[in-house]
Order: sequence, then C-alpha cells, then structure tokens
Amino acid sequence: MNSKDIAKIVGVSRSTVSRVINNYPDIPPATREKVLKAIKEYNYYPNASARRLVGMKSSTLGLFIIDIRDNEEPHHVIENNEDLLYGNSFFSPFINAFIDQSNKAQYHVLVSTVYSSGELWKIQSAFCEKRIDGAVIIGSSNDDYKKITEIVDKDFIMVAVDLDVEEENAGKVMSVNVNNYGGVSDALEYLIELGHRDIGIITGDLSKLSGKVRFDSFKHTLSRHCLPLREDFIGYGDFTEYSGYEAMKKILISEKYPTAVFVSNDTMAIGAYRAIKERGLKIPEDISVIGFDNSYISQYMSPPLTSVNVSLPEIAKCSIDLLLESINNNEIKPIQKTVDVEIIKRNSCRKIE
Repeated sequence: MNSKDIAKIVGVSRSTVSRVINNYPDIPPATREKVLKAIKEYNYYPNASARRLVGMKSSTLGLFIIDIRDNEEPHHVIENNEDLLYGNSFFSPFINAFIDQSNKAQYHVLVSTVYSSGELWKIQSAFCEKRIDGAVIIGSSNDDYKKITEIVDKDFIMVAVDLDVEEENAGKVMSVNVNNYGGVSDALEYLIELGHRDIGIITGDLSKLSGKVRFDSFKHTLSRHCLPLREDFIGYGDFTEYSGYEAMKKILISEKYPTAVFVSNDTMAIGAYRAIKERGLKIPEDISVIGFDNSYISQYMSPPLTSVNVSLPEIAKCSIDLLLESINNNEIKPIQKTVDVEIIKRNSCRKIE
C-alpha cells in the first residue's frame, strides 16, 4: 500500500494525499476526512522507515502538543492565528526547555501539534515510520489520552505531562506532573497571611489536570480556613489571555470586589490586569493578583506579578529521563513523577492592614 493506492481508493490525486499527510490547510474538510479515513482503514504510513535498518534507533524524541477544542474543529486553520498555541506562557517555554534538555542528552526532537482527534494518527505514524524512539504527550485531557492509547501500539514509549492518571491506569502510564495542589495552597496561604479574606479565582481549563486540581485546591484551602467560596468571585477561564480578561470582567460586575484574585496561569493574569485597569482600579492597592507558572513575562508586568514558579527545565528533564530509561532498557516502567513549585513574591500583592 502506497500513496498512489490511497489516492486511487479515495478518488483524488497523489499530491492531494501528500498534502493531507503534511497537514496543508487548503484541503476541503470533506476531502481531508476521506483521505484520513482511508489511511486509517488501510493502515498506511509514508515509508520513511524503509530508509532505515530494522530495529535501528532514530536518536529522536517526539513532542506532541495536544490542543483539541470542544468542537473538534482544526481551529488553527479556521482562525489563521499563529499565536493560538505558541504564544502560550507554558507550551512555548516548555518546547524550548524540552529541545534544550534533549540536545544535552544527544537526541534530536520532532515537534508536532494535534488540533483535532482526527490528527492523533500523527503519533502512531511517527512511531511506525521509526522517526522517533519515544514521545512526550502534553496538553491532553483524559479523554484525549484514552483516544491516543487506543490508536498507538502499547509497546511504544510515551510519557504524559499534566495528565490525571486514573487509579486503574496507574500501572500502565508514565507521567510527569506539577505539584498543582501544593502550589495553589501555598499561594492562598500567602494571601491569607497578608490579611485577605475575600479571595476570588480565575480557573483554567477544567478538563485538564492542572485546571481541575488548581480549582480543587483553591476550594479546599478556603474551606480549611473557614472562608467563603463566593460564586460571584469565580471567573471561568481556559488558560488564554482573552479568557482571563473576560473572567476578570465577570468578577468585577459584583457589588463587592474580592481584595485578591488567584489566577490559574500567568497568561490569563495578563488579561486580568487589563480588565482591572479598564475598570479604573489599581493593582495591588484595590485588588491583589497572584498567578501560576512564573512565566518570563510576569517579571515585566506592571506591577511585576507574584506567581507560583514552575521549573519547566525540570519537567522536561524528568520526562526525558523516563523516556531514555525505557528506551535504553527496552522496558516501560509505569512511574508518576511530581515536580515541586515555589512562590516568587513581587509587587502585585499587598498586606491588608
């Protein structure tokens, strides 16, 4: 089976098949779907592996960023916005850290983005073509990861970052997660020490581990201190700047403002800053703000943002270490690692006298 055969089955040109495989945006959705269906049905993969000896390692690691939206549309094509993913304060620096740590280990990196479930075949394809020896999956929800494991051979070596490993899968998955719960708890303890009692939150994407656990930790920490969880102090975001802006505007509709707001990542904090300033309020005089991730931009915000620091190089290194150990030993050990965090205090939080 080759691309010419696939083209004949679908009734398109061979170049169309090639353009679908290489994810060109100018293919009609119906045609793209037919080609991908045929590729999956006939188990076709471009024969790059024929140029390699059987069993030979590629010395390349895969990094697959999963950015699937609820509507399953390939939004990067529809919105034609290159900043949708790579401007993200977590993904973009993580990619850099992953490449740097991989190079130190004498490995190349193949980076690919998955925008819909129909593109998850890219992961299986990269393994089957022997272009990669192992892969890190980042940004997937539990449902996304289940779909990946249904497609990808169980013997392929993968590490999931920011994945809620369910109890029944704990013995099957290698994962690296941030101490989301402890980071949020520490952030709220800091605000409470400063005298804040009316504290709001802008959540992240609640379908992702980091969004869910950060919100859970926020609620539990308030409860532990017998502080109220006010619905009008909750803004629901999805880790994007615009969602932070809209969530903060929603919180500011309340007759009474919170004295402090925890924002579930620094990208949303940028949007929250804009909404607060548009309302004629000052940070931290009127509202204190604390973020999560300690992205590069946080130190240059006005005022500089207090944030929970996440060591992206450490996450990348832990992921790569798990991959290389499995690759070198030809054995997958289901290990879950957690990377700790700490608060970087700047000028966006004030003490309540």
